[in-house]
Amino acid sequence: GHAEIFWNGTAWKVALFVMTLPYSDALFVCAFPRECTEAFHEGHRRAFEFFGGVPSRISYDNSRIAVSKFTGARERELTTEFLRLKSQFLFVSHFCLVRRANEKGHVENLVGYARRNFLVPVPQVAGITELNERLENQCREELSRTVRGKDQPKQILLDEERAQMLPLPREGFDPARVATVSANSLSLVSFDRNEYSVPTECAHRELTVSAGIDEVRVL
Repeated sequence: GHAEIFWNGTAWKVALFVMTLPYSDALFVCAFPRECTEAFHEGHRRAFEFFGGVPSRISYDNSRIAVSKFTGARERELTTEFLRLKSQFLFVSHFCLVRRANEKGHVENLVGYARRNFLVPVPQVAGITELNERLENQCREELSRTVRGKDQPKQILLDEERAQMLPLPREGFDPARVATVSANSLSLVSFDRNEYSVPTECAHRELTVSAGIDEVRVL
C-alpha cells in the first residue's frame, strides 16, 4: 500500500510494507521511499525480526518483484531475487489467484487499518528512519490489544504462534539488489534509471551493482 507523509515539511507518498499473521493478528508495518526489490527484501527481514521467527508459509499477491511469469492458476516462475530471499529464510510461498480479492482481504484490510490508526493525522517526520521507529512502536503497542472474537491479547497468541515458526537464520541476510552492469566510454554505468560515474580505468568493463535502501555500491 501507500500513504502520505510530510518529510521535512514536504508532502511525500511512501510505500508501505505490511505483513500480518492471521492466527494472532500480529501486524508489522514499515515504510520505504518507493516500492522496489530492495524494499521488499528489507521489509521481510525486519518483519521476521519483529515477530521473532519466520512463518513456514507466506501468501502473496502477484507482485512483479516476486513473479516473473505465470505458468498456471497457482504456479509461478519466480524472480532470481525472490528465490534468493526464499533460500535464505526457507519459507514456502503461496500466490493468490488473479482477480480474487477475497484471498488477500486480511492483509488488504490491515493496510487500511495501519493507515487510519498509525498515519492519521499525516505524520511530520525528518526522515524515513524516524517514521519507521514510530511505526514499529505502534505495532508493539498493538500486541497488547485483544481482537474481537479472541479471548487473549495478540502478544500471547503470537508467543504460541512463534513455536510453530521457522527460526531466524544464524547468518544475516543482505537485502541489497545485485545486478551486472557495463561501464560506457564516459565511465558511466546505468542502473535503475540513474547514471553513476566510476573511475576511468573501469570504462568498457562489466561491473557489479549492489543496491540497498540507503546506498548504491558499484564494485
